[in-house]
Amino acid sequence: MELAERLFEIILKAKQGDKEAIEEIIRRFEPLIMNSVKGADEEIKEELRQDLIEIIIRAVRNFEIK
Repeated sequence: MELAERLFEIILKAKQGDKEAIEEIIRRFEPLIMNSVKGADEEIKEELRQDLIEIIIRAVRNFEIK
């Protein structure tokens, strides 16, 4: 199965409330998240990481399938 197809399936499960699917999405994007916060001050790095995770979760929930 192609990587994009697998991610699409995981997104569909996450939209239905599957917590394991949401965790899988976060795991897949963790390197990008960590790369995004690496230049931030240590005091706010974890807060920024959590904010980015929330944005990803909101994006998955709002994802419209057409």
